[in-house]
Amino acid sequence: MQIDFHFYAIYTLCRLAGIKDEYSKKIAYASQHVDDAKYNHVLEFQSGGRFEQQRSAHKFLDLDVFSKSTGYDIFLPFHFLPGIEGEDFYEKLICRQNSKVAKEMLEDTLRTLDKPYGIHRLGVSLHVYADTWSHQKFHGLFRKENDVEDLELINGLDDEEAFLWLQEKFIPAIGHGQAYIYPDEPYLIWRYKGYNMKEKLTVNNQERAMNAAYHIYKYLINDVKMVKPEIYDGPQKKWRTIEKAIKQVLLNRAIVDERVKLWQEKLKIGFFGFKIKIEYDDREWFKRAVKVIDRNKNIYDKNEKFHQSDWKYFQDALIFHRFYIMNELLPKYEIIT
Repeated sequence: MQIDFHFYAIYTLCRLAGIKDEYSKKIAYASQHVDDAKYNHVLEFQSGGRFEQQRSAHKFLDLDVFSKSTGYDIFLPFHFLPGIEGEDFYEKLICRQNSKVAKEMLEDTLRTLDKPYGIHRLGVSLHVYADTWSHQKFHGLFRKENDVEDLELINGLDDEEAFLWLQEKFIPAIGHGQAYIYPDEPYLIWRYKGYNMKEKLTVNNQERAMNAAYHIYKYLINDVKMVKPEIYDGPQKKWRTIEKAIKQVLLNRAIVDERVKLWQEKLKIGFFGFKIKIEYDDREWFKRAVKVIDRNKNIYDKNEKFHQSDWKYFQDALIFHRFYIMNELLPKYEIIT
């Protein structure tokens, strides 16, 4: 999934579920920011102290992306949650749609909603949960299980077609790298032959995206509301009354920038029953929390209420989430990394 789903669709689903605007924004921002937290250098504060940033994403054009630590620390817990099916260790690592492990992650998320970083962790978990649909049949390590051959786009755009020849020649078998961004495009229908596949697999991203949206919405209106009713202030819509509108916007056949503009326009005019002008800024939370004095010399300082800032809480949520997945959840299924 990309920003159109992780931020705009998640925000919209939260609002339609009856969650207050303030919390809907936090949940959606945390969800998208999982893809944008690519910095791990330590911040040295001029007034004293330091803060080690947590990373939940990685710059793909970086040799470190090949390392096992990147796979285990970033890709597995945040983007390719192991589905724990099969006998072989690497087969268990393969991400599976709406897996048992994913459901356990959501259950644990409910238990931490009252933590200072609970809402932020909810956003992180929804990111990971959504990715179990788009990233299924791939895992987060550099291995043969991620090999992709004979890519074919059924309803791709012209620009996407032009990239097809590059995939198998130059892109390593990490995650869905050899399938480029095709698994993350909600409107796309495509085919490929993966590792140990005798025939091509046809992938309907439209069905996957809508199914992910449905299950996320169901989780919000039932489980989250039961545990955290105070973040809700409005009646929730029944899925059948909003499905058509979500589908119309989510499955728009266009590049991601155009899909984002469509979400913004629809939200602005009240297409979903409420009006709001909203735009994601990947530095918004950081700027509120941290004062940049001299970036080249790594000199920063804390803004007022740094320790209660959304950025700090998001960092806390990443630490908790990674620890839970890698040290508690996966070891239950004999996945020790």
